Amino acid sequence: MKLPNNPVMHRRGEGLAIFLAGLVLYHLGGHSWLFFLILFFLPDAGAVGYLKSARLGGILYNLTHWFVWPIILGAIWMKTGNPTLKAIAIIWATHIAFDRMLGWGLKTEESFYHTCMGLKPRIGRKS
Repeated sequence: MKLPNNPVMHRRGEGLAIFLAGLVLYHLGGHSWLFFLILFFLPDAGAVGYLKSARLGGILYNLTHWFVWPIILGAIWMKTGNPTLKAIAIIWATHIAFDRMLGWGLKTEESFYHTCMGLKPRIGRKS
C-alpha cells in the first residue's frame, strides 16, 4: 500500500496527534476542564486584527498560533513548577493543534483564508 505524499494531510495528521496528546496530558495533570473550555478559543482573539486589515489580522493571528509560545510557557513552568502555566501551555498548544487538524494554518497577507495549509474555503454564505 502506497502512502499519499500530501504534506497538508501530513500536517493535519500531526495536528490530530498533538491535539489528542494535549487532551491526555491535560487530563493526566488533573486540571480543570472548565478552565480548559474558557481558555481554549482565546488564541483566536488574535483574529480581531482583521477588522483593521488582512495584514494586521494575519500578523496578530499568527502571533497567537505559533507553537513557540506554548513551548516557552512550558519551559517557564518547568523552571517555576507553577501548575497554572503548565495548564495554559497545554491548552494553547492543543488549540493550535486543533486548528491544524482542521486544516487551518498560519495566515498570509492576502486574506484570512490563505494559510500555510493552502487556500481554505470560505465559511458561510457566498456574497
